[in-house]
Amino acid sequence: MTIHMSIGYLLLYLPLLVAVSLVIGASRHEQKHLILDQAVRTAVWISSFMLGIYLVLQIVSWLV
Repeated sequence: MTIHMSIGYLLLYLPLLVAVSLVIGASRHEQKHLILDQAVRTAVWISSFMLGIYLVLQIVSWLV
């Protein structure tokens, strides 16, 4: 069994990722370049975490 994700969910993920990353960056810094740097690092961290969860669920679904 394989876990499938529609492209619609990915299209909803991107604006949410950008918004959350920018809010976190803006709540920590006041200068634009620091906000953008923090936003990029936060987006990478969130995406890596979500990919890790997806991989764990994928492996579990293969074992069942």
